[in-house]
Amino acid sequence: MSQPDSKDYNMMKWMGIAMVACCAIPVAFFLFLGGGLGVWFGRSIQQPTSNQSTNQPLSTNQPNNQAQPKAVNVFLEKAVNWQANNHVHGLTVNRDNPNIIYVASHNGLLQRSETGEWFWMGKERADYMGFTADPINSDRFYSSGHPHTGGNLGFQISENKGQDWKQISMPGVDFHAIAIAPSNPNVFYGWPASGAQGLHTSTDGGKTWIKPRMKGLSDAPFDLAVDPRSPEHLFATTRSGMYKSINSGDDWMLVPNTREAPVASLALQKEGNNVVMYGYRFLKSAPGVYRSSDGGKTWEKLWTETNGVVVKLAIAPSNPQIFYTVNDNNAVFQSQDSGKTWKELK
Repeated sequence: MSQPDSKDYNMMKWMGIAMVACCAIPVAFFLFLGGGLGVWFGRSIQQPTSNQSTNQPLSTNQPNNQAQPKAVNVFLEKAVNWQANNHVHGLTVNRDNPNIIYVASHNGLLQRSETGEWFWMGKERADYMGFTADPINSDRFYSSGHPHTGGNLGFQISENKGQDWKQISMPGVDFHAIAIAPSNPNVFYGWPASGAQGLHTSTDGGKTWIKPRMKGLSDAPFDLAVDPRSPEHLFATTRSGMYKSINSGDDWMLVPNTREAPVASLALQKEGNNVVMYGYRFLKSAPGVYRSSDGGKTWEKLWTETNGVVVKLAIAPSNPQIFYTVNDNNAVFQSQDSGKTWKELK
C-alpha cells in the first residue's frame, strides 16, 4: 500500500477547489492536509423558512419502490457549453443502457445520450443536490437542493426521469448527500447542509425520517455509500477519513489508513460475496482513483491523470466494467475496463 508523503508537502500545488460549491456561502472548510489543501462543501444562500419535524411527511401518497415500467417522454433541450459557470452535484448511469448517464448540476439535470449529445432534462432548472437514481426503476430519481427561485427543495421524487418533481418530505431541508440502499430501495440515508443537522435515515421510501445516534461521526460527509449486500451497512467519506457503520448510522468506526489519505467520491460494487470499493483518494504523492477489496484498509492505484479532483464516481448497473467520473472542472470521463484506462467525453 502506498504511504502518504511528509506533512510539509505543499498540496496547494495540485489542488484548491470548491468541492460542492453550489452557492456563495460555504458550510464548512474541508480537508486541510500538509501544506493547506482546502475543500468547500457549499450551502444555500437562503435559510429554510420551515422548522417542521424531521419525521413529518408532507404527503402520504409516496409510491412504493417497485418497478413500474411505463413510457416516459422527457422534455429535452440541447445543452450547449453546460460546463461553464456550473457545478456537478450528482452522477448516475442509466440502469438499462450503460452509454447513457445523468448529471445533476447547479443549473439543472443533464443527460448524455447514447450518441454523445448533451441535453437538459425537463423544464425545471433547479440546483439538484443529493441526486440519486432508484436501483430497480429506471424512471425514478430522487434529489434535494434549491429551486431557481431560492429556498430548499426538501426530499423530492421524479417518476418520469426528471420531467416532473414532487416533494414528499422534509420541507425546508437541503440534503447535500443522499444514498439509497441497493438491496432495499426503501432505505435512504441523507445529510442536510441546511434546514436540519446530522445524519437522517428513512426506511419507508423517504416518507418519514429519523436521526440515528451517530456516535463517532462528527464531520459532514463528502459522500455516502450503502453496502450493496446490507442496507444497515454504510460508509461516509469525510475530511478526517472514511467511516463505516454496521447499524444504520448509530455507531461509526474509522476505516484504518484513511485518515492520512481521505476519500472524496466513493462507489461500491458487489463481486461475488465481496464488495469492492472505488474512490478518489487525497494521497499526497499520487492523488487519484483507487481500488480496495478489503473494506478500505489497502488500496490499489488505478488512475491519477484525472485533471482535477473527482467529485463523483458511478458504475453502470448493467455493465460493471463501465465507470464514469466527473471532476471539479466539470470534465466527464469514461472507463470501459473497470477504471484501468479512461477517456474524456466531450
